[in-house]
Amino acid sequence: MTIFNPKQYSEREKQIFLDFIGILAGFIVQCKALHWSAPKKNIHVYLDDFHKILGEIQDTIAEGYMGILGKMKPLDVPFTECRAEDAMTFIKEVTKATLDFYKNIPEGAEFKGLASETETFINNCQKYKYLFSLCNNDYEV
Repeated sequence: MTIFNPKQYSEREKQIFLDFIGILAGFIVQCKALHWSAPKKNIHVYLDDFHKILGEIQDTIAEGYMGILGKMKPLDVPFTECRAEDAMTFIKEVTKATLDFYKNIPEGAEFKGLASETETFINNCQKYKYLFSLCNNDYEV
């Protein structure tokens, strides 16, 4: 009888995902805070739309992680606070953190789906950076 032995992953490989999930949690909280305090309706609406996208990518990363690396415990995810004070600073921080995460996704074939989902999210970040630039002449892309 053959017993399935799942591949063993390093703590570093696991932590890359857990850290990003925690970073996304901080972005989700700050996105809603910025949404509530938005100076213009268009920023308010775009932040609400982006908040949904943030929640979806966080869920995708978490469930993909567990499908590959195994279940996580609630306290495994370190919450990382975001302190951005305006939409453009916020989206630039989200983009940078996501690019940093993307560069560290392991190369194995099992991680390609998560890399692809992250690429789509990076595209969304670029889209919202452009949309926020339309809201206020003080923003630069």
